[in-house]
Amino acid sequence: MIDNVPKVLIIEDSTSACLFMASALEKTGFRVITAPNGQEGLTKAFQERPNCLILDVLLPGINGFELCRRLRAMDPQHRVPIILISSKNTPLDHSWGLRQGADRYLSKPFTEEALVQSVVDVLPKRSEPLVSTRHVSANQPSPLRQQPLPDIRWLIPYRIENDELMRLYNPSARRLYTAIDGRKNIETLCTITHLELKEAYEALQILLARHSIQLYSPEGRRVESLPLFRNP
Repeated sequence: MIDNVPKVLIIEDSTSACLFMASALEKTGFRVITAPNGQEGLTKAFQERPNCLILDVLLPGINGFELCRRLRAMDPQHRVPIILISSKNTPLDHSWGLRQGADRYLSKPFTEEALVQSVVDVLPKRSEPLVSTRHVSANQPSPLRQQPLPDIRWLIPYRIENDELMRLYNPSARRLYTAIDGRKNIETLCTITHLELKEAYEALQILLARHSIQLYSPEGRRVESLPLFRNP
């Protein structure tokens, strides 16, 4: 089934580099989505919920370092691995990239084998054998599997008052923030605000990143963060 094949999001403004990486990963059995800049990459990360991200450091608009920091702010437990790629290859460049939250820093130019092996290495380990980096048919699905997805419907958000948050650019986040009262769970809030669960999930990520809410389980246990980019 295609849903069981790991999905990789490549954020790279060079068309040739993007095609090179996409071809290498697709031949090995991964699904690939691409974005030419940081802003579109951030949007596709929410929409597509990839299993791994590959970010070029030099991007128009939001650069790779800044994008990596934003993503990690929403995923402090590193549930979704990030690989930074760059032509800069000094020890300081590598160290700085990892300090931004990346799991791997891959210097250009690199081979297809090095790219695929880096993706395989950072993906969560499974009990099945890892996909081979050589001689895999493009039509052969990867044996890697996604982890079970959590259910967020019963989580209860608590609002941290902040007048500036009423001017949030994201209308779904603003609507959800206004409706939070510390008693209603996400399912009830979706009904009140007329938000789809997917929209509420994205809004929650934005509010968590701004430290404007806290999440609790029905048992009263604090939930530090949501799994990043996973379909609730």
